[in-house]
Amino acid sequence: MEQESFFKKIFEGSFSESNKTVPNATLGEDYEEFILTLPTEVQEDVARYKNIFRENPQPIFNFLDEYKAKGFSDYIEKETFKKDGTETAKYDDMRFSNYEYLGKSEYDRSYRQDEDAGKLAQQKVKESTIGQVAVGVPHGIYTSIKGIAELGGALSDLYLDTDTLATIEKVLPQIDLDEVYTDESGSISKLTSLFVQYGTAGGLASKLSRKIVTRAAKNKKAQLAAQKVLGKGDTYRKGIAKFGGYYALPIGAADAIVSAQGQQTIGSIFGDKEGNKLEQALYSTAVEETKNLEGKEKAAAILRNKLKFGVEGTTIVGGISLLPPAIKGTAKTTGALLRHGVEPVLNAASKILTYKEILPSAFRNISKGADKVLAKTGIPKYDSWKFNQWNTGVKAFTFRGLDEFVSKFRSGGKFDDQTRNELKKVEGLVKSSKKEFDIFSRDLDREMYKLVNAGFSDQVFSRATTVKAMSYWDDVIKVLKGDKKIDEIPNSLRTSTRVIKELLEKQQEQLKPILKDLKVKDDTIKNAGQYLNSSYEIFKNARFRAPKKDYRAAVDYFIDLQKKAGKAIPGVAKGSRQYNELIEKDAYQLVNKILSKGRYEGSTPAERLKAIVNVMEGGRIPKNTFKKFFTKEKLLPDEVAKLLGRIDDPKQIILDTISEQAHQISKFNAYKEIASFGRGKFLFKDTREFQDFLIKNGVKGSREITPVNLKKPFNVDLNPLFKDPQTGKQLLTLPELNKAMQDTSVFADEILKIPFMKPLLAIKAAVQMNKTVLSLMTQMRNITTAAMFATANGHMGKGASISDNFGMLFKDLIGKTKSPQELRNLIKEALDNGAIDSSTVAQELQQVIPELMGGSKLAGRTIFEGKTSDQIFSYLFTNKGAIGKGVQKAIEAYQMGDNLWKLYGYQFTKSQLEPALKNMNDVRKYFREVEGYEFRPLKPDGTKKELKDAIQEIAGIQIRDTYPNYSMIPSFVLNVRKFPLLGNFVAFVSEMYRNSFQILRRGSREMKSSNPWIRQNGARRLIGYTTTVGVALPFAVDVGSAVTEIGKEKLQAYRDRFAPEYEKGHYMVPVEEQNPETKAWKSTDMSTMVPYADVVTPFKVGLQEVATGKNTDQSTLDLYGTAVRKSIMKALEPFLAPSIAAETAFELTPNAKGQFKTKQGSLIADWNNDADWINKITYHAYKKLTPTTIRSAEEIFEAIGGDLSKAGTKRDLYDTVLKVLTGFGIRRQDPKLSFRFNLGKYSGELSRIQQAFTTDVVNANKLQKDARLIARGLEPETLRDEYEKQQKNRYRVMSEIRKDVLALRTIGLSDVEIAEIMQGRRAVSKKDVGAILKGFYNPSNIPSLQRDSGIIRVIKQINTELGTKYTPLDFFNFKKLSEIQKGFALIPLGLSEQEFEEAFRTTIKGKIEDLRDIPNVEPQGGGGEINNQRSSLIEQTPAAPSIPMPTNIVTSMAQINPQSGLTRTQEALLSPDEKVIASKRNQGIMGLV
Repeated sequence: MEQESFFKKIFEGSFSESNKTVPNATLGEDYEEFILTLPTEVQEDVARYKNIFRENPQPIFNFLDEYKAKGFSDYIEKETFKKDGTETAKYDDMRFSNYEYLGKSEYDRSYRQDEDAGKLAQQKVKESTIGQVAVGVPHGIYTSIKGIAELGGALSDLYLDTDTLATIEKVLPQIDLDEVYTDESGSISKLTSLFVQYGTAGGLASKLSRKIVTRAAKNKKAQLAAQKVLGKGDTYRKGIAKFGGYYALPIGAADAIVSAQGQQTIGSIFGDKEGNKLEQALYSTAVEETKNLEGKEKAAAILRNKLKFGVEGTTIVGGISLLPPAIKGTAKTTGALLRHGVEPVLNAASKILTYKEILPSAFRNISKGADKVLAKTGIPKYDSWKFNQWNTGVKAFTFRGLDEFVSKFRSGGKFDDQTRNELKKVEGLVKSSKKEFDIFSRDLDREMYKLVNAGFSDQVFSRATTVKAMSYWDDVIKVLKGDKKIDEIPNSLRTSTRVIKELLEKQQEQLKPILKDLKVKDDTIKNAGQYLNSSYEIFKNARFRAPKKDYRAAVDYFIDLQKKAGKAIPGVAKGSRQYNELIEKDAYQLVNKILSKGRYEGSTPAERLKAIVNVMEGGRIPKNTFKKFFTKEKLLPDEVAKLLGRIDDPKQIILDTISEQAHQISKFNAYKEIASFGRGKFLFKDTREFQDFLIKNGVKGSREITPVNLKKPFNVDLNPLFKDPQTGKQLLTLPELNKAMQDTSVFADEILKIPFMKPLLAIKAAVQMNKTVLSLMTQMRNITTAAMFATANGHMGKGASISDNFGMLFKDLIGKTKSPQELRNLIKEALDNGAIDSSTVAQELQQVIPELMGGSKLAGRTIFEGKTSDQIFSYLFTNKGAIGKGVQKAIEAYQMGDNLWKLYGYQFTKSQLEPALKNMNDVRKYFREVEGYEFRPLKPDGTKKELKDAIQEIAGIQIRDTYPNYSMIPSFVLNVRKFPLLGNFVAFVSEMYRNSFQILRRGSREMKSSNPWIRQNGARRLIGYTTTVGVALPFAVDVGSAVTEIGKEKLQAYRDRFAPEYEKGHYMVPVEEQNPETKAWKSTDMSTMVPYADVVTPFKVGLQEVATGKNTDQSTLDLYGTAVRKSIMKALEPFLAPSIAAETAFELTPNAKGQFKTKQGSLIADWNNDADWINKITYHAYKKLTPTTIRSAEEIFEAIGGDLSKAGTKRDLYDTVLKVLTGFGIRRQDPKLSFRFNLGKYSGELSRIQQAFTTDVVNANKLQKDARLIARGLEPETLRDEYEKQQKNRYRVMSEIRKDVLALRTIGLSDVEIAEIMQGRRAVSKKDVGAILKGFYNPSNIPSLQRDSGIIRVIKQINTELGTKYTPLDFFNFKKLSEIQKGFALIPLGLSEQEFEEAFRTTIKGKIEDLRDIPNVEPQGGGGEINNQRSSLIEQTPAAPSIPMPTNIVTSMAQINPQSGLTRTQEALLSPDEKVIASKRNQGIMGLV
């Protein structure tokens, strides 16, 4: 009752009842009887009408009268009663109006609360996601209050001898959500309740304790007391104080206070007094039962239970706080294992492979042989293919076409490796500079918040506090500009401010010689030191659109300026309406010109600003209007600055300056290198040099080449780098290379300009975020599986420390970096060389965010500005919104897991190269032999590179090539990534293919090296990859099989016949013994833990198809063709399959039958036959699209509640928790359940076979052709051919069932168990079950001529239409049908085509003898009962199958000879045995006659 009253207040209807005392209308006995004859839906409507028209039911009478007369009625729904003068009561009208507004369900919930319909409506709302949250929040608050009250009551009863607890239990009774929700739908409500109950209390306790700890830390007596108690060093004391005061103890205290009776601890759920050691340890915090206790005894038990909640809260939060050290310790242990266990084996193996250069020599010889073959066949080097002209012959056309195709899948596109590497450096160096600033800006943020005593909740929820803290950035800006001395800002801000200032000044020093080298004007060089000027969005993003109010403000600004200047318009009086309109038009034109100049990418931002000012100074606007622009700050009027998207955030201004300068420096250096080594390869001084190149390389034709012309995104024009020093003219190159050097846009960028494409892309991005960065399971899996990148490259051993890296990177993630300078030293070198900060998943999500901004175009016209959507996307995905901050932090966490192993790989690679490369000659040789191009010995500033610089450069190249790197994905993948409807995480899958190729190619090249150290590194790489991809997973399966004692033959049998499609080609490792009763076991999909599985799985799918074997009517060629097709489709699936969001949309689109089905074909809902279809499809969408962490939490609650899955299996709590916390998913592999699903599929197929047969034999067109044959004295064909086709199709299906049966026997099921499953599903007849178990085919009966059968009706129709007198017997060639039936009878199932044809020609007697020769095999687990049926089955097999005869054609029956009992046809055609059977059948027919 308490639950009902509590939730009634939450879920009572939206509209209050005005006259509740009036009962529903009654209509009289006749009408009530008539109502019972109506369809259920109409009866429901009438029941509702009775509630609406309580006082005057006349509209209901009219409705029912019309229904009686017409068979339907819309009298009430069309409000006819209001038009025909029917009188209605006042309150009836009010209720009907509310019914129209609310709809049926909401009306029932509001007005019919005491009726079944109202209760059902309330339950639906209660079980909805919003409803569950609405229940969970107040329940959590209520339980918190109850818990606090119970604490006070228990203390009072225990020490003051009162009876307060009894009073509290009456006033605050227990409300159990398990009684409100009886299925999985209540898990959201339970989760919300717990978050509210414990989260709110924990937050308050933590905040309070932090203040207490802070004050205590300042109190000397408290410090002395702490020293006495702890007796430890100062660092330890601070750590314990921080741990206890900030994290564990306040949460534990809060949990103890708010916990209430009726709730369970983790010990109660997971603990077991008689279980294993872990379960026994957990049992120590199981709650005591208090139901039968009273007085002090009950009070003491409640307090003990509260302490147990507190202990668990302290342990959990303490465990989370100690998680980083725990992971670090685990990493150290793993590192020691790899160093002392794996590395010696790997070193020994690599030495064996390189012993006496036997294998390296083989690699060299193979390479030389391949080069000779290519030379002899006239195939040029790949780098020259792009120069071929389309129309100059088949060979040229082929190479050019191949280049166009292949370049779409190469990370460098049409560029060679050297050029690609140089261009990729730019991104790494810019990221490095931005990360440097980020490290110290975060430190400044932390110190600024400390200055205003702001905690975490203040930073997140208090805007005033945030603004106050961030105001210190204005002081930092002034210091950086030189307007303020550094000792004038707080001491805690000085160190990081000084580092940022040094970073900016260092960039300026690097820029000065660059500007001189480019012969930039002196005033630009002098002003180079003036940084931190205003920055504008339009210069960074040409698609930028100002908000409408800012655009209008700029127009009004120029209207006002022109009027104040007294602008004259010839022939138009000032102040007139026409004058004002023309002035406004001029202002619009001026604003549009300003925007056009701002977007012009052919000039530098400085040039654009000057052009904008020149535009503004026209039209008689006073010169001094823009005087501030010509000052040091270069300030524009506010209206114009906002129009251009002025950036006011101090941190953003600094970051933009650093980023811009880093781009200028790195692009200058990269282009300078490219302009040097690209000469004569793809850069040419004139057409003659280009033509000489073509002749030398045997290239047909001569393509057009154009001058190199780079964009000018920054204040430096880099085009002079590509001028020939002798002629002074621009170097020439192919048009596509010219574009590629300056423009990274792809085709999909144009698609995103189409309206509604950006919202679709946003949905795709949001779903991918939900499934990756917002999934705790995926975050954990990301850290663990990324280790495979190291193992695949042979990076195992003492070359680097993963634990030290983790400690530093994790502190950076959570904002607890103690030494920003130490972090900078750790990652800057790796960033400079492009080794880290390039997670494919994290960067894919990061890159999509700016792509969502800006307007939409159609046919070149902007039709949607998109500013509102920009603000929404900005709030959801960037740091500008609370949700966006969480998303960005989640992306950072994912990036950290990726960086952890890349940094390790970079450090390990350096440790491998240091002993291998002793001098610069070794470096040059390495580049020539492994990288395939010459080493560039000079730095960008002209100084020589040192050996350490070369090693760092090589390490960066190797990590970029062999570890996943977003910057390396090809244009095809970029297009798919940006297309909203296709692909899921395509960048990652693409990188797995690229990395695999690069690892194998690089390992092979290293094996050919003349340097023994490099050869050994190559051997390690090849061993590492083959072990990770080809050995580790099968070995894991073998280990799992040995430990669980589930034989490999059982696993293979399950995989061949019962594994779902998504497990095909995956390595399922058994983790639990087979259940002797259910025959099921549990496995984990290890393929999901190995990122390279995406590369291996397509091959595994093909091999699995071949291993499964041919279908009954499948040829060998077709089998291999199917295997290849499935492999290709599996490889393309990540790129061309619908995105998760698109797939869900397709699934939520009904088919022609009104059914919603999953991708696999399972039914979601049926709107024609399912009253609850809306809730079902909504829940399906929720499961598919919601963040995985929320779904995981829901699954844990379902497991705790003992809920069953859709398939009827119980969720295992341990497995569910393990999956969430570690990423290891445990699946139940149940052959019995899978066989039942298969039987359902087979049953459907058999039904379709029968349906196809029936449809074809009653086809009048086919029977007419038979009639023509009969008229010519020939045999009819239709029934014969269709019957044979039917038997072949049935034989194929029965053979598949037989294969399942054999697999089940291998798995351990007895024939009795198998027979029970088959008979229970009723997919096949009992006779078929016996035949399948024995392994032979039982053909279906020859169709009989029953009364009113379809074929008889068709024959009558033919006779009527054509004037013929055919009888059904004319179309039935019983002899042929009998031969077909005999041919199929007792054929062994599962034969190949050739074997089948041979068996088909064997006589019945021969088949029986063959069956007798097959030895009785007692299947595993029994089955003797079935085997005993063997002889009886053989004995019962007829010498010839029965022949059904017509039963309703008297004219035919008159022809039966009373002496022989046969017709003339039967006497002529049938064998003696068949005549006996037919005679007996005819006797029955004559009886009917």
